[in-house]
Amino acid sequence: MLLWAAAFKLGYWATLLVGVCLWGHLYSSPQVVYWPGEGPPVFGSHFTAYDGYYYLELSTRGYESGTPACAFYPLWPLLIGWGSCVTHISGLLVGLLLANGLSLAAWIALYKAVRQRWGEGVAKWALIFLVTYPGSLFHQFLYSESLFLLLVVGLWWALEVSNRGLACFFAFLLPLTRPIGVFCILPIMWHVLSAWQPDPSSWLSTLAKARVFRRRGGAASRSPGGDSPELGGTNLNSAGSLCLVLVPFCGWYCYLALMWLWTGDPFQGFKAQSFWGVHSISNLWNVPKFLFEWFRPNEWHEFRGSLLDRCVFLLLACCLPTIWRLDKRLVVWTYVLGILPAMSGMFTSFTRFGSTTFPMFIALSVWLEDRSRWRLRYGLLVVFGVLHALVAWRYVTFRWAG
Repeated sequence: MLLWAAAFKLGYWATLLVGVCLWGHLYSSPQVVYWPGEGPPVFGSHFTAYDGYYYLELSTRGYESGTPACAFYPLWPLLIGWGSCVTHISGLLVGLLLANGLSLAAWIALYKAVRQRWGEGVAKWALIFLVTYPGSLFHQFLYSESLFLLLVVGLWWALEVSNRGLACFFAFLLPLTRPIGVFCILPIMWHVLSAWQPDPSSWLSTLAKARVFRRRGGAASRSPGGDSPELGGTNLNSAGSLCLVLVPFCGWYCYLALMWLWTGDPFQGFKAQSFWGVHSISNLWNVPKFLFEWFRPNEWHEFRGSLLDRCVFLLLACCLPTIWRLDKRLVVWTYVLGILPAMSGMFTSFTRFGSTTFPMFIALSVWLEDRSRWRLRYGLLVVFGVLHALVAWRYVTFRWAG
């Protein structure tokens, strides 16, 4: 599968470069920013519009108080800057290599995790749907989606196998990567609380042991460590669980400390959101506004009012019953990765955010695994592929892509 995914990357970029060389007419708009920022666009500008430009700027110039770039989180531009310093090559090339390398690692990690839980067929089609999904074009460019997806899949699997060290590592880095990263506290808490739910039979057994323990004056039925009889249904002790729950907050406080160090204001990133006028935490409980925005598509795919963004959200909503049946913990992940961004931004860029909502692709694969649904499976694959090509072409010609 690694060779297949790498071959896809090579074929993707070969096709893209040939297309840009032959038909890469740039769309001229004063709203579009692109690298290098000064002077006319160059060949590399095709791959660095919109957010890619800001990440490159941050990787070279850092954060400055009062600029729109402060709205972007620091881990991704730091990796680009460090990579450029170590290799002595341009940030543009380093960023593209990192984005493709990290997304390749995220794809393989997801494939292996899904294969272990649901089998080879589900894993294969989940990966195919993820790769061809239109928003996954940002896994190839200078966006933070590749890094974020790798960290999310890593945290999910670390929790599944109870690897607390890896879980802490990924949970600390997520709030430094994207604003939504701090909300990984929700699946972590769900995991901890689920692990702490005792089996009723174990409760009866424990009560029986406790009675014997009292009758014998405490001389027997002790645990190997010499403590009272165990009452848990989990392998996570209370101190370790508390540390795991607190790790995302530690990552978030690290982000605030870095912003204070660089700009003199720990909340400069939140203030910079006003430059964009899109995401707001108050939107999360404004359900009437959310429903009203749902019925206001006015373009097939633009910054606001995108029909494509709303169709992707509808697809996610249709996957929720299957996700619930597969694993209720995946519902929490779906809420964090899909529903929260949709509500906070009122569907803006939701096609891009959907590229990291991995439970959706698992659910699609499981539901379409039935042989009687093969027409739907390949039909969805064709739709994803055509939309991916269209949106990718919009991005490299400076039109809105997500």
